Amino acid sequence: MNNKYANRVKGMGDGEIGEFLRLVGRGDIISFAGGIPAEDIFPIEELKSLINQLVMEKGGKLFQYGSTEGSNQLKDFIIDFMQQRMIKTKREELLITTGSQQALDLISKIFLNPGDPVLVEKPAYVGGLGAFKSYQADIRGIELGEDGPDITGLEEELARIAGQGRAVKLIYLVPDFSNPSGIRISLEKRKRILELANRYDFYLIEDTPYSELNYYDQRLPFLKELDLTERVIFLGTFSKFFVPGLRIGWVSANQEIIKILGRAKQSTDLASNSLGQELIARAGKQGLIDQQIERIKPYYRLRLEAMGTALGKYFPNWTSWSQPAGGFFYWVKLPVRIKSRDLLLRAIENKVAFVSGNSFFARAEDGNSFIRLSFSNSSPAEIEEGIKLLGKIIKDY
Repeated sequence: MNNKYANRVKGMGDGEIGEFLRLVGRGDIISFAGGIPAEDIFPIEELKSLINQLVMEKGGKLFQYGSTEGSNQLKDFIIDFMQQRMIKTKREELLITTGSQQALDLISKIFLNPGDPVLVEKPAYVGGLGAFKSYQADIRGIELGEDGPDITGLEEELARIAGQGRAVKLIYLVPDFSNPSGIRISLEKRKRILELANRYDFYLIEDTPYSELNYYDQRLPFLKELDLTERVIFLGTFSKFFVPGLRIGWVSANQEIIKILGRAKQSTDLASNSLGQELIARAGKQGLIDQQIERIKPYYRLRLEAMGTALGKYFPNWTSWSQPAGGFFYWVKLPVRIKSRDLLLRAIENKVAFVSGNSFFARAEDGNSFIRLSFSNSSPAEIEEGIKLLGKIIKDY
């Protein structure tokens, strides 16, 4: 009966995200696997109060279906939120989605034919890779330096594809504190990438889940902020800096793209979570989201620094990593003789977990010598204990 499945099933991922989350849920393991917010930083009492307000005011309407495009109240808050970050948008240029992951799926659905080239960071977010694979894209990775993609390599790849009589439709980037690398794209490279978008006529997907999780530096302009020709499709989400379980994200793009994405969404889920949209709109209006952003920065910075200190203390000097300035992750390079998936099996046996690097590459074997460690959902004490244990496992490998 397996011959009944569509051809695209062969290109789907192996369920890596689900595996990460299952490791998070195991109480017997110190898990650096899931890049998820810490539950003890959620504003529980404030959310209780807001939910009670909404139930009293709206009654049963609070739990009714909403429109495919999303709540106007939420869109109005997002317009203000983006305006504070120097990005102008309007209701007609916004679509509310069930998290950024749905946005990636919808964008892939409306743009990609089988075999279309898509360029991604190398390494890249596993959910982005999964969306593009599901629509049978030809995924090409661009090497990352300390300040973002190798622009020379990017330009050469674009020219190579154009020389074959083909065209790149999409480039997917997480410019701020990317998952898994933690890298932030420099201002100069942001400008260069936009120049290439105009020259080679492609769209940029700017995914921004970690942009608010900036623990040290002043922010850099968003690609969308620098974009003068409507090349950027901007993805936003409330999951990492507010609460993830509501599954509310958004797309900001030109009206034509938003209209077609809305048609694609209608046949996917009809509409996103009504309660979540109302709750976030109210939280934004009352200032709770801005308060939460300021509250979480020192909280996660402490954990980032605890992991950096522990890595320096316990990991052998033949491993290497960059020090991130935001986000949730450390990306660690191992010697080629150590295979990260083999190491993970040994680590789980010893009650500590991480994510092997294989999941973040279009060719899984390119990630054999890398591991991703998340510090977001562990206390400093757990980080110290887990990194010490993992360092010993690596040395004994």
